[in-house]
Amino acid sequence: MAETLLERLKARLDENELSDGKLQEIIDDVTQEVLSDTNQSELNLQLSSAVVSLSVITVNRIGTEGLASEGYSGVSTSYLDDVPPRVASILNANRRLGVWEDEDESIT
Repeated sequence: MAETLLERLKARLDENELSDGKLQEIIDDVTQEVLSDTNQSELNLQLSSAVVSLSVITVNRIGTEGLASEGYSGVSTSYLDDVPPRVASILNANRRLGVWEDEDESIT
């Protein structure tokens, strides 16, 4: 039996304190963003992988949204501003062109 996106996300996170409900909300939000970005109606295997990867990033950024960089005693932290290149290539490979309809065509 195939693992659910939630099970796959939990396997990648180290002892996360978020409930399954919160993690599922994150997965749902990221799924909608991926489907919208690629103009797809459902996830395929590659897009499911992208959703899990982006969900991990989202979980890891909770509480640090908007943080550009931070430094303490010589230790500095910075965050990516964009989608990692590997995930971006998956999204680009699965991007579908939209169907454009002329609204005036229905008027005769």
